Amino acid sequence: MRGRNAAPVSQQPSVVEYFAKEFARFLNNVQNNEVDFLGSFLIENEWENYRKDAEEVVESLTLAGFVIVPRMPTDAMVQAADQTLSKGMMASASRTYVSAVWGAMITEWIETRNANLILDIFSMALSRASSPGKKDSGKFDSSFQRFRKQSQDIMASLEKTGLAICPDEAAPNMINAGVAETAEHRSRTNQQIGADPTYIAKLYENMVKARPA
Repeated sequence: MRGRNAAPVSQQPSVVEYFAKEFARFLNNVQNNEVDFLGSFLIENEWENYRKDAEEVVESLTLAGFVIVPRMPTDAMVQAADQTLSKGMMASASRTYVSAVWGAMITEWIETRNANLILDIFSMALSRASSPGKKDSGKFDSSFQRFRKQSQDIMASLEKTGLAICPDEAAPNMINAGVAETAEHRSRTNQQIGADPTYIAKLYENMVKARPA
């Protein structure tokens, strides 16, 4: 995971809004906005107050080498995976193959990851949002760890929406999972290229670049 220069957070308004609303939910002690109408009102009316905090979360994730991607790839992601496979008569079969490989790689990451860095990013952002006066102090405040449970809930909630926080380039175990998945989708098209770890890594890279903005 190499990390990259932070992309302009304005390119991901839906993600920024999601995190801002999660911040509004937790910092206003809203337990269930589906039945708590006052809580739902608070979230809808106050989430903009946490937009900057949410933008900082997205920026921090990007700088740390993470991206937010759908677990089910979009058409654009499938087409970008391999331009050769996505054309002509192979297009339909390639969607099944590419989606299966992508799914195996994302599942492998989620099941084996060490999420401490991601949770720390969430926790520090929640800490800053809950104590605005500390934002510009320049001092390290280890008390952000008290938001660990809320951070875990935010990540779990994000994944329930069908999104996942993954590395911006495939980790070795993710590549191995993609290669292994290829064995389940043998065809004359992929039996050669699909078993190549370099090809699988490039497929992942292309799909990440084509993720929804």
